[in-house]
Amino acid sequence: TCSQFPNVPEGMLLPSVTTVLSSMAPVGKIMALINWRKRVGNEEANRRTRLAADRGTWMHGVIEDLFNGEDIENHLEHRPEWHPYFTAIEPFLELIDRPLLAESAVAWWGGDDGIGYSGTLDQLALMADGAIALMDWKTSYKIKPDYQLADYKKQLGAYSMAAEQMYGIDIETAYCVISVYDPEEPKREAELQVLQMDGFELVQQQAVMQDTTKRYFNQFYPGGKAMALTMDRG
Repeated sequence: TCSQFPNVPEGMLLPSVTTVLSSMAPVGKIMALINWRKRVGNEEANRRTRLAADRGTWMHGVIEDLFNGEDIENHLEHRPEWHPYFTAIEPFLELIDRPLLAESAVAWWGGDDGIGYSGTLDQLALMADGAIALMDWKTSYKIKPDYQLADYKKQLGAYSMAAEQMYGIDIETAYCVISVYDPEEPKREAELQVLQMDGFELVQQQAVMQDTTKRYFNQFYPGGKAMALTMDRG
């Protein structure tokens, strides 16, 4: 992504958070993904991946419109089979006093190291208890295992570090809120899996993300630093 961020030097090309994390994923995780594709077949794997993306977009739309005071009935009528995802997440939304940012582009820049990344955070909000919190909304067919939560923790570390640097704020807590439901097994009720991280854990994950980003640049960028896009062809 080309920089339009106040904390990043002009014209820097930065990878996204997802690119950094997927490129630096451990071999075991990549193998698990390959084996899953083999097991269910390419066509089914593509269908599920596409469906998950559509479902996620739908969920983000519902939450954003809800906080903007807009009518969410059209979302719910448009996709009645996904309604349980929203029902499961509703009690959590009660804990939010007001949103501060939603679907917001952020970037982190590592100064003299010449490394960084950009991405889009789901939500930054003021909680009912007065804390500033970062939220990541997810939908899933089933409860997420620990190894997938590890990636989500890194994402929260990445986005919190970027938002803190860009806005000069202190994020006290972060949540990965996963709405779990399988439309193909409607007998099972939707449930909520919430991963919460306090300030101390966020700082730990920020350090992990800095290290991961540094390794990513060493591996994929000449000289291990971000490059600037220049218009000058002279």
